[in-house]
Order: sequence, then structure tokens, then C-alpha cells
Amino acid sequence: MDRSRLILENSERVLEPFTSTNMHETIQTRLMQFITDRQLAAGDKLPSQAALAQALGISLVALREAMRAMEALGIIEARAGSGWYVRDFSFDSIVKGLAYTFELNRQSFADLLEIRIRLECSYLPEVIHKLTAEDLEAMEQSLCEMERLAASGQEFDAPDRAFHMRLFSGKTQSQLFTEVLELFWALYPRLPVPPERVQQEVLLADVHRHRLILEAVREGNVEVAVQRLRDSVQGAVRRTSQLTR
Repeated sequence: MDRSRLILENSERVLEPFTSTNMHETIQTRLMQFITDRQLAAGDKLPSQAALAQALGISLVALREAMRAMEALGIIEARAGSGWYVRDFSFDSIVKGLAYTFELNRQSFADLLEIRIRLECSYLPEVIHKLTAEDLEAMEQSLCEMERLAASGQEFDAPDRAFHMRLFSGKTQSQLFTEVLELFWALYPRLPVPPERVQQEVLLADVHRHRLILEAVREGNVEVAVQRLRDSVQGAVRRTSQLTR
């Protein structure tokens, strides 16, 4: 038997028909609860739209509107000729909304940077002794790429991201922390760059702050590494403060 049909047949208490007509948000809530209650994972197929609409006692039009809204949120996805599936978690839809918000209110991005500083500095003592020789070499390579780009007056968001993600990714107990960092790096390149930011000496100074971090990390000096990390990220805060004026 089709697993999606079996899921539906075992869900009588989850999918109770509605009695009201204005249910757009409620349908989404019930469908998300359905996914949670049935412990569906990314890649699992949902029952057909016809079956879901019948079980909920709503029209196909109302169901499709709700499912499209959930697709926009990155919760489910439609696969041509196959049906609807639970989607892997992604910050993509969140990034799009936040990027627009930050274009209207850049102080919000400055606030996000402050949160990033506090998070990275609080987690660094946990990860510094977990870094391997391979991690340190990867961070060194990122630094070399940053230096190459800075020397020609170019921004270096990609190797900068690689440096910080290598420092923390997979080393902490919190997967959410890594995802928050990914969210930041997805948003950061969307900010316009003030002219003074692309001056070669400014770029090289930023690279130098990163090299000081790596030196302290290599030495295992937690206190110095935390302070140097704080100094480096503060550079991004200063950039953002220029944009909020």
C-alpha cells in the first residue's frame, strides 16, 4: 500500500473536518500539525490533495492555497508528476523576507551582528581545542584568498564566510547556532558596501584581524582568541553603522 495513503488512513483524529469557511491560516496550521504528529521527515510524500481535502472537509481550492503558502515558507514542495513532499529545512525563504526587512530597517541588521558577536565569542572557548590540523589549514587557505582579494581592492565575503564556518561548523553542541551563522552569511552580502569599505587599506586591516584570530587559535589561547574575534566582528558592526546613518 502507498505509504502516503497509509499515513492518511491512520490520521482520523489528526484530520478532523472543518466547520468554518474562512480557514486559510488554520488549514496551514493543521497541515503542519499533521506533518509533526505523523513524524514525517524530509522526503516523505503527503497524501494526495483530493484525499487531504476530503479528510479536512474543505475545497481543493482552499487546500491548494494553503499548500502553496507552505511551499513559499519552505515546509513542503511539489514535485512535477509525483505529488507533494516534506521539504528539507532551509533558511532560503526566511532570508528573502529578512533581506527585504533589512533594506527598510538597517538597524535590525546591526542588531543581528551584535547577536552574532555574542554567540561566536561564547562558543569559541568550546570549539578552540576541537580544531584539527585540517581545520587550521583550511582557515589558512581562506586567509590567503582574503589577502589576495584585498590586495586588489576586492571584497572577500566568500572566504570570510569559509573562515568563520570552519571555525565553528560541526564543533558545537548546537546545530541551531550553525544555522544562525548560515543565516547571517546569507544576508551579509546583500548589504550595499560603503565606498570607504572597499579601500585597500581597510580590507587589508580586516584580513590582518582574521590572521590574529588564527594565531591565537593555533596557540590555544582562549582569552586572546575571543578578544581578537570580538575585534574582528566589530569591524562588520562599524560597516553596518555607516549604512544606518
